[in-house]
Amino acid sequence: MKSATSNVVHTARIVFGALSPSFVRATVTEEFLIGKKLFTNETLKSALQKLEKELVVVENPPEPSVEYRRKTALGLFYKGLLQLAPANVVDGRYRSGAINLHDSRPVSRAVQTFETNQTIWPVNQPIMQVDALLKTSGEAFFVDDLPKYLNEVFCALALSTVAVGDIVSIDASKALEYPGVIAFYTAKDIPGINSFILPLNFVFISSEEVFSSGSIQYYNQPIGVIVAETRAIAERAAKLVQATYKNIKDPVVDIKEAKDNPERTTLFAELNATDEGENVEEVIKGSNTIYGQYHFSTETLTTVIKPSEHGLDVYTSTHWTEGIQIMIAKALKMDQNRIDVHTRRVGGSFGIKLTRIIQGSIAAALVVTKLNRPCRFIQSLTTNMRALGKRLPCHSEFETGVDRSGKIQYLTLASYEDHGSIVNEQFNLLGLGVYNNAYDKSRWNFRTFSSTTDTASNTWARAPGTLENIAMAEFLMEQISCEMELDPLDVRLANLDSQYARDLKEMIDSIIIKSDYKNRRDMVTKFNIENRWKKRGLRFSFLRWTPIGGLNLYVNLSVYRGDGSVIITHGAAEMGQGINTKAVQVAAYILNIPIEKIKIKENNTVIAPNCNLSGGSVVNQNVIVGVRRACEQLLVRLQPVRDQMENPTWEELIIEAYNNNVDLKTHGFTKMTEEYTHTAYGVTLAEVEIDVLTGELEILRVDLCEDAGLSVSPEIDVGQVEGAFIMGMGYWTCENLVYSKTGELLTDRTWNYNVPLARDIPQDWRVYFRKNSFSEELIFGSKCIGEPPICMAVVIALAIREAIVSARLESGIPTKQWFREDGPYTVERSCLLTSTKTADFKFN
Repeated sequence: MKSATSNVVHTARIVFGALSPSFVRATVTEEFLIGKKLFTNETLKSALQKLEKELVVVENPPEPSVEYRRKTALGLFYKGLLQLAPANVVDGRYRSGAINLHDSRPVSRAVQTFETNQTIWPVNQPIMQVDALLKTSGEAFFVDDLPKYLNEVFCALALSTVAVGDIVSIDASKALEYPGVIAFYTAKDIPGINSFILPLNFVFISSEEVFSSGSIQYYNQPIGVIVAETRAIAERAAKLVQATYKNIKDPVVDIKEAKDNPERTTLFAELNATDEGENVEEVIKGSNTIYGQYHFSTETLTTVIKPSEHGLDVYTSTHWTEGIQIMIAKALKMDQNRIDVHTRRVGGSFGIKLTRIIQGSIAAALVVTKLNRPCRFIQSLTTNMRALGKRLPCHSEFETGVDRSGKIQYLTLASYEDHGSIVNEQFNLLGLGVYNNAYDKSRWNFRTFSSTTDTASNTWARAPGTLENIAMAEFLMEQISCEMELDPLDVRLANLDSQYARDLKEMIDSIIIKSDYKNRRDMVTKFNIENRWKKRGLRFSFLRWTPIGGLNLYVNLSVYRGDGSVIITHGAAEMGQGINTKAVQVAAYILNIPIEKIKIKENNTVIAPNCNLSGGSVVNQNVIVGVRRACEQLLVRLQPVRDQMENPTWEELIIEAYNNNVDLKTHGFTKMTEEYTHTAYGVTLAEVEIDVLTGELEILRVDLCEDAGLSVSPEIDVGQVEGAFIMGMGYWTCENLVYSKTGELLTDRTWNYNVPLARDIPQDWRVYFRKNSFSEELIFGSKCIGEPPICMAVVIALAIREAIVSARLESGIPTKQWFREDGPYTVERSCLLTSTKTADFKFN
């Protein structure tokens, strides 16, 4: 500028990135501004018109859309001028536009509140995980920490390059010519069944191929495996495998397109209403769609297999050792007793290592049997994201009649689960118990459908079947409140099921007080009135979650006579959820010995054969019961010896028991038919703020009350609550899967698939465990904890919606006009949904 007081532009440089390769500088707008008074509405309006005309923005999937990048470029230009403008020039309502939302973010703070009963410690004692120090120091053993074996080989999957078609031929000649490549195997090389899943129980109803035997069902389906001297060579060579195809068709990758095709969609279950109200004030119709989520575990899918004198030693990161043993046996025509599967711990899974890892384990086992050499298979992130299934997308449609209070008089609700290329793992079944969340279902007519798309077969992901149903119920309540112009909290309370109302109202009242809700509700409304370019939302979500089923699970307990130290082995998988720590706490409590006296050893198919998969959060309760039974069995054996001694120490008792020929190894077993029925509740309140000009988001505060029962290990359970909620937060805000028209997944790495990071967590996060909650004595009053909290993360989407509605009101869109958003509320979508016009960009 010529002078600080004149505000006349002397020179100008306006540079943009990420719009197109051919456009980086807005020279036309620069020339226009020279000689103009910068901070006037007239100059701003004309400059924006010039800039909008000269911007060159091109499509570049999976980057944000042309529409968003164009709109954001204009918004950033305006934001920059607001930052430069003298304070006396800018009207108070517009000043918030100058603030960069993330730059003003403070360091997060968190509070966790729970009660603990010292009289029953170490049960209910807050302690860190028993292997926490090993993990944080890098000394904890994971599969890839196995030392390199002599003559070890590596492998990588070769993938299809069409989504739907038939293989004519596979040419691996270029790959085999690559230095260091040893072999290439396809479905024809598998001597037994070419499948990594079979209908083994009520959960699994179909087979899924290890390698395509001819028909391609989705883009990047595995067609074979390359074997090489190093991992890097295997990865490079796998991309050189070329296949030719016939009968190629355009894929269907969206559940909204697949749901109406009778060849792709079948009715799974129908639950009819038992009542119908008569006071219909308004009829509301709507639909919602949510999409997939990649599991993104810290440790990738890893298997190391070496030949043994009996057959195969398999070391793998899984939570279903039996599944790997059975399927390798069937694929390679081997007896199960020749295959020993070992798992020490799993470096995170969220479901992907339940069945999807079996595919790679079979491929590695095939390599070992073909070459008689050890094989290490470390599956890359990009291959996992492209070739493996994810969380099930879901679409719902409804029509409801409500009275003046928003109470449902009738409801027809249809839900469509996208299973991917094949319907196998029956997640519709898991959703049947929670489709109404905590609301009165007597007037709900519910149908759930299984649908297929031309994508990888979708699979277990934290709270499968339950997350989507609970979310759809919460969106239903939100839309009713929107179109009826009612308080969303009042609508939820009006529709609560009486059998859950007392428990939830107790928790709601607690959160209202602890969060200072009423005062903050007024403050959010006031903030939105006073600020044009920043908007806030404050919303509740409710949760009612009921586990189903039990597990066949072995627990073995052994006491060493020399010093009385104890080891426990069990058939479950430690995935970071703290199973081993809880097992130690329960055993120490029952045996009345120090925690330090007990160690948990690895899980394998020798000491724990025929064990069910570790999933559904119920595995915690099964391990607790199994350990309890093993400990109580030991105490029964020790009692006659104890009765003959005078107040012996544990060590003295064990020595004397051994001398009296007492068996110091016991066994606990839990069964699939045993269910530890309980209901877990949750209430969450979230406050968010969005930047209307860019769509950026900050989560200002979250108050979360979780019904954990009597937590066996409170600090671990708090970690489960926080981790699950953040995973859900990522699902609702930033984890966006983008597919091309050919069916290829374009967001296949950390560069373009965004998960929550440290600066994304709530600025103020308060977690409370419900007081005086108890399930049943056998499981020490505990409740499932790993999955329910992720279902409450929908509250973030609901709060974002309120902020967007406030911004849309500024653009003349009534607050009662419901807008639909499919998929996550990304920065891009939030910005576009505000419907902001550049004509509203002003200084005063």
